[in-house]
Amino acid sequence: MKKLKLILVTILAVLASNGSAKSGENVAKPFDSKVIVAYVTSWSDVIPEPQYMTHINYAFGHVNDTFNGVRIDNEERLKQIVALKKQKHELKVLLSIGGWESGRFSEMAASDENRLAFAKDCERVVKEFGLDGIDIDWEYPTSSVAKISSSPDDTKNFTLLMRDIRAAIGDKKELTLATAASAQYIDFKAILPYIDFVNIMAYDMANAPKHHSALYPSANSGDITSDQAVNAHLKAGVPPSKLVMGMPFYGRGGANYPSFQDFNKVGNTSKDFTEKWDDVAQVPYLVNKNDTLVFGFENPRSLAIKCQYIVNRDLLGGMYWDYSGDNEKGDLRRTVAEVLLGKPNKTKVLVLTERGGQHGGFTDAGMKWLADEGRNLNFSITEINNATPITEAYLSQFSLIIQLDFPPYTWPKEAENAFINYIEKGKGGWIGFHHATLLGEFDGYQMWPWFSDFMGGIRFKGYIAPLADGTVIIENKKHPVMKGVPSSFVVPDDEWYTYDKNPRPNVQVLARVDESTYTPASDIKMGDHPVVWVNKDKKARNVYFQMGHSKRLYDTKEFTTMFRNAINWTLDK
Repeated sequence: MKKLKLILVTILAVLASNGSAKSGENVAKPFDSKVIVAYVTSWSDVIPEPQYMTHINYAFGHVNDTFNGVRIDNEERLKQIVALKKQKHELKVLLSIGGWESGRFSEMAASDENRLAFAKDCERVVKEFGLDGIDIDWEYPTSSVAKISSSPDDTKNFTLLMRDIRAAIGDKKELTLATAASAQYIDFKAILPYIDFVNIMAYDMANAPKHHSALYPSANSGDITSDQAVNAHLKAGVPPSKLVMGMPFYGRGGANYPSFQDFNKVGNTSKDFTEKWDDVAQVPYLVNKNDTLVFGFENPRSLAIKCQYIVNRDLLGGMYWDYSGDNEKGDLRRTVAEVLLGKPNKTKVLVLTERGGQHGGFTDAGMKWLADEGRNLNFSITEINNATPITEAYLSQFSLIIQLDFPPYTWPKEAENAFINYIEKGKGGWIGFHHATLLGEFDGYQMWPWFSDFMGGIRFKGYIAPLADGTVIIENKKHPVMKGVPSSFVVPDDEWYTYDKNPRPNVQVLARVDESTYTPASDIKMGDHPVVWVNKDKKARNVYFQMGHSKRLYDTKEFTTMFRNAINWTLDK
């Protein structure tokens, strides 16, 4: 029985090899532009801005304990990252399997049965999570330097692994790998038929008092540099069209300085260090009072030089570890994107959502609509699902805030103050929907008085239940938000909030709902019932729409016209 099983496994391996070799001829898909690969970790809660990258490698998945499948860290976060494809449909999201100290590769790849089962599970993961491919980060075949098991046969088995994963996931999905700067451990010529590109880990190449990511050799560089890493891979047989050069969003320290520190914390450790620039290595560094290099890192200047190097060498693109190391303004990711993808002229729009729940359909349809409009109106969208990231520095990058499905409570005090400053000083525009006037004491949170005043001094009282269609009457046809909107139209399936008082004395009303037209009829009425208004007392251009409950709104031309007009008006276009 065991012999029969071994024969079957061998046959399957041969079939996989033959099938993959045939399909592998077409694996090297041409890319329309440079690629930017951003590693995003399972342990961070930072939501990436997809306009700055072409690929996200989610770190990490692992070989499971039985050597025949994939285990994923924080599956819910992976789903969050995949959901970013709704904002940028061309974004590619891959699961990166491996990482430092992530073992069981050697045992898995050495067994035909386990290797084929692992490849099959890669296919399962790709389908289940809606991924665009797999990135293998086995550090490193034949070596135990990463504190994992190894075998002299690892290099040969690595090739078989890439062959089998390619056969399992097919040619339409991407297969990539992360490699040591030295280009050791892997038979690149053998794996080329199966892979899309190689991510060179051109960092951690030394520790202070040496640079860990020098571009060129200098007195302060270690045994290898980024340029030498690229040349090593070219010599190993990888063409420039399949090379992606890695760059770190962190630095490495030495004596009396942290051994690892993200870019967003550089300079916060002590005032006893001075920043300098290595004209030969083309990277910055910190020195102590004795002028000794204690920390090597990257900044926008060095990354711009590295990205121009990528362009000059005609490499496929750049990669960085990891996204969360950047500062709130996005100085590093923006630099990489501007050099490799071209400087974007897009306006940035922040969208606040809760996702899911009874408003989920409206929000999902809204995010898709905004992504499409962004391409037409030249703006990019960043979605956040809680107010924690909001600070004055964070909001400074956005020209418009859209409160698509987010209430005026749960905000931290710093976020409240940053938002107030944004609106009062006219630092950008604001568009709010439905949920934004859910003003009162909810879920243990006190009412936000400033927001109540912003909305006309109102407090939420109730809503129409069940949902009802209602005819909206335009009151101010000359306002830019109402350009091209007919005098009246029907809004489907809404709750029609009521308030403790009418906001009309404190705001400029653009439209009201005719409560006699509710279908089905409702006894819950306000009388005079404004549903679209602006607060002219604020410097920021602002519009509030009370509707926002049903995804059917995006099939209502009058609604999308108002929404589009509101975007153009608040952005002063």
